[in-house]
Amino acid sequence: MKSGLVYLITMAGRGLRFGTAGYELPKYMIEASGATLFEHSLGSLPLSAADRIVFVALKEHQEKYALKTFIASKLEKLCGGAAPEMKILLLEKPTGGQAQTALAAQSLVPDGCELAIYNIDTRFSSATLARRLADPALKKDGVIGAFKLTGVDPKWSFALTAADDTVLRTAEKEQISDNALTGFYHFTSARDFFRVAEAAVKNNLTERGEFYVAPLYNQLIREGRSFVLDTAESLLPLGTPEDLRSYVLDAKPDA
Repeated sequence: MKSGLVYLITMAGRGLRFGTAGYELPKYMIEASGATLFEHSLGSLPLSAADRIVFVALKEHQEKYALKTFIASKLEKLCGGAAPEMKILLLEKPTGGQAQTALAAQSLVPDGCELAIYNIDTRFSSATLARRLADPALKKDGVIGAFKLTGVDPKWSFALTAADDTVLRTAEKEQISDNALTGFYHFTSARDFFRVAEAAVKNNLTERGEFYVAPLYNQLIREGRSFVLDTAESLLPLGTPEDLRSYVLDAKPDA
């Protein structure tokens, strides 16, 4: 593989809140309404747009739960037998944040590729994402997934935009607009991400103690890069036991 789009799925956390709540499996293997969180999340993406999917996970999960077999079977199910090339990177321990986790997989993303980073505990629906990713004029230097947030809830990442949806600034856990982010982070040049992520880690440039992906766009914007939002019609967070319980309850038919 020499070019094309690479999805990089970060799943190298231990899910401590789920463990404390009594769940034994890794977070992404937990089922809700007939599907694992892995399937809910990966099903959000236009998987046929990617030439390769890279998963970054923990070595201990492979040893305890046959992670590679799990991923292969679920990806086959999601893609209907036409899954992109798959690579799995196993880490000895969790990193200092999603950006650092993604950075660890740099060798698995060939030069010249596009890169889209995503997680395994959020489900969204966007009717426009696939078309945007396929059109250079629409995706510009990268596409950031978003949804419209009503009310005040600063737990999300956010993007402030101009009238044409060009991103002016991103922020972590600071509600600078009603454009909350889904966790889908795309870079038309993968090299852009790896360069700024490497600099952030080298200089210990954390946000609230972690290496997040969203704030890294600000450096690229200062350099003249142009990023656009893709706004989802719906979003379902599944990252905490409370989120999961709410979803399961909402999904139950009326008695």
